[in-house]
Amino acid sequence: MLWVMIISLGFLGYAYAGYPLLIWGLSRIRCRSVKKDRFAAGVSVLIAAHNEEENLPRKLENLLELAKTEPIREIWVGLDGCTDGTGEKIKGQRAEGRGQRTGRQPAPCTLHPESIIHVLEFEQRRGKAAVLNDLMGRATQPVFVMMDARQRVEPGAMTWLLENFADEQVGVVSGALVYESAAGGVQKGAESYWGYEKFIRECESRFWAVPGATGALYAIRKELCRKIPENTLVDDVLIPMRSVLEGFRCLFEPSARVFDLPTTDFRQENLRKRRTLAGIWQIGRLEPRIFSIFANPIWFQWISHKFLRLLTPFFLLAAVGSVGLMACWNDGMMGRAGIIFWGMIGLLGFSGLAYAAGRRVQSRLLGLLGAFWGVNWALLLAAWDAGTGRYEPKWKK
Repeated sequence: MLWVMIISLGFLGYAYAGYPLLIWGLSRIRCRSVKKDRFAAGVSVLIAAHNEEENLPRKLENLLELAKTEPIREIWVGLDGCTDGTGEKIKGQRAEGRGQRTGRQPAPCTLHPESIIHVLEFEQRRGKAAVLNDLMGRATQPVFVMMDARQRVEPGAMTWLLENFADEQVGVVSGALVYESAAGGVQKGAESYWGYEKFIRECESRFWAVPGATGALYAIRKELCRKIPENTLVDDVLIPMRSVLEGFRCLFEPSARVFDLPTTDFRQENLRKRRTLAGIWQIGRLEPRIFSIFANPIWFQWISHKFLRLLTPFFLLAAVGSVGLMACWNDGMMGRAGIIFWGMIGLLGFSGLAYAAGRRVQSRLLGLLGAFWGVNWALLLAAWDAGTGRYEPKWKK
């Protein structure tokens, strides 16, 4: 039982602290340079959306404004079975844009002469992956920029992304998601945790490549975009990783920023997190080569950053259970092992209380303390979803 505890705690320590320190050290010792230069070609922006009546028109205004200075040549929008009037609002917005150009109607921004919005409406809802497949099959520019409907893209972000494609070995470049403000403890915890994640991704990018991209903003060469299974949950991991498997680098560009607000809907955030983590499990079925040390050039990063994280709640349970059994078999629950056991239970309980309190109290500290409980609970639920095959490609708000 002692060895079970030592091994379990060792893996936990490595996943959360050891690997970040190791990849930081490796990125300093063996930093791989990237050739950068001005991007002279055009890009196609691809957005798959469902019931985004409020967000999507605002996003298109953002993109049309960017198109005045950025090489946006096409904006492809796939409406996945919308029932809230998103399609009608977008059509009205496009009409206003045409009116602005001819001087007939006012509009919030002017369409760039070389930018064309294409809207594909699908009556039956199929899921984001299916819509992306259709958009990728129609877009014509040499680089696709994938985005979500909600986040605001900072001026110049696409220029920072695209400069990296001067390096022929670069296949994918991910932007950096920035939280504009965080109101509650849980939101502040998510913001801080994302800062920790960005640190790891920057180090992985300098060392060689990142195992995945930020779905809110990433660019990829057209020739690397192939159809993905329609039940894919995390397209922003599967698509970039397939590029990596072909020998291309997936970089993280911290200067290419896209802004978002942390959700205030506690239940929705939990569902989103659970779905994303279940999607990492799912990738093992969709693309088994990712787990091959011979096929995956960043196998070390994938196992350390992605896969071991999925197993952390099981390491935690093994550590607590082994200490509890040692206490029962040796000096009782009030002996040395018993004290360690109750200490572990107390720390877990404290994190759970902090997690609950963070829903109501605006405290970054509470958010961080509760993040450990929240993440591991989501990991357990995601493992259950993966084990039972509960993969639902249609995101529900």
